[in-house]
Amino acid sequence: MKSVAILQDLFDHNDWANRRVFSLAAELSDEQLDQPREMGFGSLRNTLFHMLEAEKLWLERWQAKPWRALQADAEGKSVADIQAESTRTAEIRNAMIGEESNTGFSRIDEFQDSQGNSYKLPIGSLMSHVANHDIHHRAQALSYLKGFGKKVPGGLDYIFYKMAHPSAEFPEESLAELHKYGLEAAANEGAAPALEKNRLQDYFEYADWAMKRVFDESLVLSDEQLDQPIDLGTGTLRKNLRHILDAELWWVANWAQDRSPFPRDEEPSSLGGIRQCYEQTAEARNGVVAALDETSAQRIVYIEAGGPSTCFRVLESMLQLCCHGTHHRNKCVNMLRQLGITFSWIDYIVWVPENSGK
Repeated sequence: MKSVAILQDLFDHNDWANRRVFSLAAELSDEQLDQPREMGFGSLRNTLFHMLEAEKLWLERWQAKPWRALQADAEGKSVADIQAESTRTAEIRNAMIGEESNTGFSRIDEFQDSQGNSYKLPIGSLMSHVANHDIHHRAQALSYLKGFGKKVPGGLDYIFYKMAHPSAEFPEESLAELHKYGLEAAANEGAAPALEKNRLQDYFEYADWAMKRVFDESLVLSDEQLDQPIDLGTGTLRKNLRHILDAELWWVANWAQDRSPFPRDEEPSSLGGIRQCYEQTAEARNGVVAALDETSAQRIVYIEAGGPSTCFRVLESMLQLCCHGTHHRNKCVNMLRQLGITFSWIDYIVWVPENSGK
């Protein structure tokens, strides 16, 4: 079985998903690319440019290059220009991942953030932030694209990347059906992520920290606000929070070999009930993660999600759960801002200094 480091797998997913975003964005006019919206960096072009600029800036920090300010304005760069520069940056970054993996990503990197504050943090944690950061802003890019009638079959979740690059053999009878849906199934050879339990546990701990922040900020909202239609995610903040919980419930059940359909619109529906159920499910999920060894991490689980049967390794489904949470928390944050809540940052890099060396 071919294996790959978790960080490399997450960045490979990002590069695969970004190529699909660039492909759709390239079909838009300059007017559409620059259409203002209170999301991301104000326009689709600037949001795509920010994803590139963040990757470049972090790479420069890891290479100990001189400090510079983060550029926010794409200044009319074409989608093709942004994509070409993104591809070059990914090649350098992937070479660095290979080098850093030899020491377990333990090197301490000294850098200054955009405000000039100094930090000393493990490079593995910083790379985790960058991989997660792309998911956050790609959710915004997809919302822009949706507004212009551009969609990706299925979606760009990590699980769809693994479907296109499977490390487990898909049921033969499912492949034709998946292709009918327009999904890229078993098109390429895949590799299984190797178990790095500390990295996986950190990702889930970050996710729970970020969810707590979202729940805390949502407490001041009325039921009317929680159910106010917003053209993001699943349509309302309450439904989006419930969807995040449903994914947690569903994957924990799948790990126990319960192939139930994905839960939809089930109880609880109150904010307090959703939060309590999320916290209980997270505790159960963390117990499964704590008990993982290489054998159980690579065990194959079969899932039924309203379509053909598919299968993934347990560790792959755990990484999907982390990435899925980031995607939909981004929707929650943007919903909260539209509902008048000034929301503080919940990026991975905010969590890391508070928890590094614990």
